[in-house]
Formats: sequence, structure tokens, C-alpha cells
Amino acid sequence: MFIDKEEKTIYNNVVYYRQRNTEAAMETAINALTKLFFSRNEALIYIYLLENQGETVYQIAKSLNLSRSSIYPIMDKFYQEGVVMLENGEKDRYFPLEPEILLEKLKSTYEKNIDSTAKILQKITPKNQRETYLNLINFDAIISKAKAMLLSATDEVYINTDLDLTLFDKEFELLEKKKIRVIVFSFKKYDYKRQNIELYSHELTSLSCNRLMVVVDYKNVLVANVNDPELEWMGTFTNNPLMVRIISEHIHHDIYLLKFKQKLGIDLFKMHPDIFLHTLNEKGLMNG
Repeated sequence: MFIDKEEKTIYNNVVYYRQRNTEAAMETAINALTKLFFSRNEALIYIYLLENQGETVYQIAKSLNLSRSSIYPIMDKFYQEGVVMLENGEKDRYFPLEPEILLEKLKSTYEKNIDSTAKILQKITPKNQRETYLNLINFDAIISKAKAMLLSATDEVYINTDLDLTLFDKEFELLEKKKIRVIVFSFKKYDYKRQNIELYSHELTSLSCNRLMVVVDYKNVLVANVNDPELEWMGTFTNNPLMVRIISEHIHHDIYLLKFKQKLGIDLFKMHPDIFLHTLNEKGLMNG
């Protein structure tokens, strides 16, 4: 999905070329359009028509030093997709769609294609189901995997994190449209709201960002954290049923304890200190 910031950048690049009309500006505008799945020649022709509206294939070919045989298929494609308008006459003349309208059209088409493709791909299942363990290194790789998991959700999502939730805003938006339930637990205080997000938080401030757990449809799980002192993020993705249950239970228990604290007005461990087992795990928790 094209985010608003990227759309604005592409639009500004095209406008910049129209204002400056330099070779460097032309290259910038072409590169911007190729990110939207235009071929280089398609981008070149569209940008040329923005400044030379109503030209024929012969004029376009001559000005851009391209063969007419290479331009005809592009113009046919542009016309079928509504990128250009055609004025019939003794010679056909082409007029481009304005950039802001073109971008809206491309965005709408892209979103529809994403939705239809997702429905088709969800029907394809592996012939041989097997347990998978994937190790992920570095923050960007982990976030990309988490986003892909969210986009694949069809039923329910559990999350435990202290990361900025706006990292997944686009994915949460799509899940909201699909009416998929998302349960988020955190110790961190958030000012983030969506209708499909159930947020349970201890509302602590000044916490560092160091963990991410994601369970999707009670089938797949991602667990990741930052490794101090190297400050390197590492994580594991798996469909192992036991790991899925363990992390799901972990998130549920955190929420149960938070709810008890809210109902009783005091932490259960403070109310009943004899609950502690005095283990290495508890000592680790006490040390943060």
C-alpha cells in the first residue's frame, strides 16, 4: 500500500520536473514513477506528455528518440488503464491524467488488488505441514516479519511489546477493516486507539523498547528482543504448537494479573508474598 508520505514524495518529484525541466529532474521523476511499477519508457512517456499534451505517437517517438513500434503498446496500455485520454481525429492525440488523480487511481487499484490477492493466496495451503523455526537478526527484518504475520491474520492476534505501536499502524488499519480482534499487552503507557485494538497496559513511562511477541491465529508466533550490550535485535518465528501455546499463555497471564491488580487495587504479589517460589527466574524479573 502506498503510504501518504511516499505518495507526496512521488507527486512532488513529478511537479519538480515540470517546474525545472532539467535532465536531473527528469531522472528523479522517472525513478519515482518506476517505484509505482512503471517501466522506464512508460515513465518517460508519461512525464513527456505532462509537458507536451496532445501529441501524436510520431511526435512522441521523434522527441524521445524511441521507435513508434515500442510506443504503440505503451499508449494502448495507458489508454486501457486510464493513464492517458485519447482525442480521435486525423491523427490520434494523447493527453495525460494529472499526477494527483493518477496517484489516487493507482492507490485505489493497488488496494483492491492486494485484497483480492490476499483472498486467493489464503486458499493455498502447504501440501506437507511441518514445523518451522526461522531465526531473524536485526530490527528491520523482525519488524518486516511481524508486519507480514499481521497481514496474514484471519481471526485473532495477541501482542506483547513496548515498541511504538504506530510502527504497525497500516497493518492495524487493514485488520480493523477485516474486523480481526487484536489484543495488546504492555507495561508501557500508550496513547494509541483503534476500534479493533484491545490494549492492556500498566501505563509505565520511560521504558526502553526491548521486546516483541506476536501470535497470529493461534498458529504462528514471533518472539524477539534486543540483545544488550550489542543493542542487536534477534528473534525466532515458528509454527510449533507448544511455542504458540506458551507465548499465548504468557500474554494471557500478564493480562490476568493486570486485571487482578486493577480490581483489587494492589499487586497480587504484594498482597500474598508467599506466592513467590524464590527461583532464578524470579530473581531475573526482580532485576528488571
